[in-house]
Amino acid sequence: MAGNDLPEEWSVDPSERHRAWDAVKVRQQSWTDIAESDIDVCLLPVGSIEQHGPHGPLGTDVLIAEAIAEATAGRVEALTLPAVQAGIAPYHGNFPGTLDIPADVFRDYTFHVLESTEAWGIETVVTVNGHGGNRTALKAVCRQLRRETALDAQYWAWTDAVDEDVSHAGEAETSVLRYLVPELVGTPQKGDTESWGEWIHGAQVAGLTDEFSENGVVGDPTSASAAKGQRLFETAVDELTALIEWLRENEQRSTDVKSGDVSADRGTR
Repeated sequence: MAGNDLPEEWSVDPSERHRAWDAVKVRQQSWTDIAESDIDVCLLPVGSIEQHGPHGPLGTDVLIAEAIAEATAGRVEALTLPAVQAGIAPYHGNFPGTLDIPADVFRDYTFHVLESTEAWGIETVVTVNGHGGNRTALKAVCRQLRRETALDAQYWAWTDAVDEDVSHAGEAETSVLRYLVPELVGTPQKGDTESWGEWIHGAQVAGLTDEFSENGVVGDPTSASAAKGQRLFETAVDELTALIEWLRENEQRSTDVKSGDVSADRGTR
């Protein structure tokens, strides 16, 4: 499939694109690297393997989530866990290539992956979600982790962090793909609908994607561009970076209050 040219800074050997991020991947470390590390935050990219129209790769959601997580981790001294690639996607089931994981299996797996990090000394875990169908389950997992462990577990999705309507396989999502993996993007086709689902008198009457979009696309991705994708990607990374910095600052403030060191908050009054 043909795509846009690679961004200029990635126009060298494609393997260079992620080489700078290897240092933040848990799977690239030895156990002694982890033991000797003082990193206190882990990011878990979560996506889905599902149709993204005739032009988008099945791994769109996880490709974007993983790239955002790795770029952010490199900035804030965090580790990225191996991505959860398949998610909850029953409504895409009539499109070949889609994988659908039952919600209870997905929740249990994700919970135990994140719970494992507590033994390493990790204090904060953030799910970096790229698929809307995972939202409810991941929020439940984060609540369970906060109840049952000492981890500060937070849900985050790039689609909530950008100032843009991100429709399924639409302009925004396709633009990010054209920035990150242009070689995987085919020729975009307009979808049959501008919004998700079919709503009648306040009810969502379409249970499957192909009931309202024959090609699986929502919106019009034909004007997607790598330039727009870069802006959205960088905005998402900035927002996730800011969240982690805020969480660390908030944790430090809480620690200072518990220890009685609140002078920094009292000022000079």
